[in-house]
Amino acid sequence: MSFFNPTKTCVFSEVKARLVLDGKPVVGAKVTRQWNWNKKKTDESVTDENGYVHFPAVYESSVARLLPAELVVGQQLSIEINGMQKVFWTNGKREPEENAEYGGNPFSVVCNLNEEDVLIEDYGSLMVTMCKLEK
Repeated sequence: MSFFNPTKTCVFSEVKARLVLDGKPVVGAKVTRQWNWNKKKTDESVTDENGYVHFPAVYESSVARLLPAELVVGQQLSIEINGMQKVFWTNGKREPEENAEYGGNPFSVVCNLNEEDVLIEDYGSLMVTMCKLEK
């Protein structure tokens, strides 16, 4: 929470993800980022020639932040492959700061789309993903 704007909340941190399928980078695929905090919103990007996709951080403000209520922002990343949407990352963000999704670490991941989803409980919320945090 910002001292000058106590209602300002990072609803989705900056994302840097490398998407791989069958050991090769996924090139030119549409990736959709969704979040839901008071209202469902989305934006899109496309993977580059090395399978990387980037989204800037998103900040929103709401007077709800001034109330004694728990913050929960539904988050999701999906990719369109062969005309089908595949969700590869889902989370419930519970802290207003940027990079809270990974406990303060930058949101920089490698996602092998051939792997099974796993449940991760290490960062204060339940995350379901096939991505691994880059060190």
